[in-house]
Amino acid sequence: MNNIISLSNLTKSSNSVTSSTKIIIVRHGRTTYNEQGRYQGSSDESVLTEKGHQAAYQTGLALQQFTFDAIYSSPLTRVQETAQEITTALGNTNDNLPPIIVAPKLTEINMSDWQGLFYQEVREKFPKAYHCWQETPHLFTFDNSFFPVRELFKKAQSFWQEILDKHQGQTILIIAHGGTNRALISTAISLEPKDYHSLQQSNCGISYLEFPTNNSSIAKLKCLNFTNHLGEHLPKLKEGKQGWRWLLVSNQVSRKLLLNSCLCELIDRDLIDLVLSDNCEASEILVSNFLRSNHKAVHFPMPQDSFLEIWQQTIFARQKKKHSANHETLVTGLIIVREESLCQILEKTLGAKIPLDTSNNLGVIHYPHAKQQSILQGLLPIDRQLFPQLTLAAA
Repeated sequence: MNNIISLSNLTKSSNSVTSSTKIIIVRHGRTTYNEQGRYQGSSDESVLTEKGHQAAYQTGLALQQFTFDAIYSSPLTRVQETAQEITTALGNTNDNLPPIIVAPKLTEINMSDWQGLFYQEVREKFPKAYHCWQETPHLFTFDNSFFPVRELFKKAQSFWQEILDKHQGQTILIIAHGGTNRALISTAISLEPKDYHSLQQSNCGISYLEFPTNNSSIAKLKCLNFTNHLGEHLPKLKEGKQGWRWLLVSNQVSRKLLLNSCLCELIDRDLIDLVLSDNCEASEILVSNFLRSNHKAVHFPMPQDSFLEIWQQTIFARQKKKHSANHETLVTGLIIVREESLCQILEKTLGAKIPLDTSNNLGVIHYPHAKQQSILQGLLPIDRQLFPQLTLAAA
């Protein structure tokens, strides 16, 4: 079991330096409060369930091919338990793991009086505040002086400032919370507090950032919320099985890669309802291969040069209209287009231009309903050559 040391005792590792600083971010395992449907926040009453312990250990196994120069964790019990399970699994193949560094700035968002309350209880007792929390998190406040999301983002920015210079060119593991992780990733890729709910972080989900070693504070998001190691083909829907879920794939991804990914399983089980594509040859080849084994999906080819315009005017508007009519079923669509169009779709849906790696990843976006911000559920690596440690498999 690793020693636990304070952040103030950190010394810079002398391990070899590469051209980028690699950051692996993991959320803690499932907890008692998760099971009960309670707000956890910065309270320390919640602990891992048995499944939470098992998933944390599985996460450690999934990370065994990484060599970490430093491991940081939140001081809260649920994260400490997760960190110990992960490092136990990592220790099976690595006798020289660095100690766990407890970083107070990784503590979860302070939800004040809501901590310990049931979700439903909060919705019923504080409807206006809850609406603000969901729709405008950057304006959410408990007493008109403390803004939890803004403060969380400030802590995340301060944390990056502390560690990036110390670990240039190294590989770092961070184990923290859903809110904290969203703030870390958001500040690394230039999202703002208003976008707090736009990135999903599942229990034991793995995310991966790369910072260039040229003193840049902007990272590239290489992977978001990977949960395939837990037996999930796609991250579970946080907001329930309703609305629209879009799977985004570049037409430059090879047929062989896609047929070995989780998409093959989704198609075999008829879980994809429609396919959108541009009419370039690369897209048509991939679509034709998928449709051979999926007789349910409806294909809508669109002109390459006007794909985004048609998407905005018809598909995007139609899904908003359906949501406003209480569309309570889940519709899953697959989009296969050129990479430039994928980036534009992500920019449109997230409301910001952010540095994402879409070339060999499966993007997953969920639109729960019209009045709620779209959620980037995952950015999931497909190519084993580019990212052998975390690759979608047809489990």
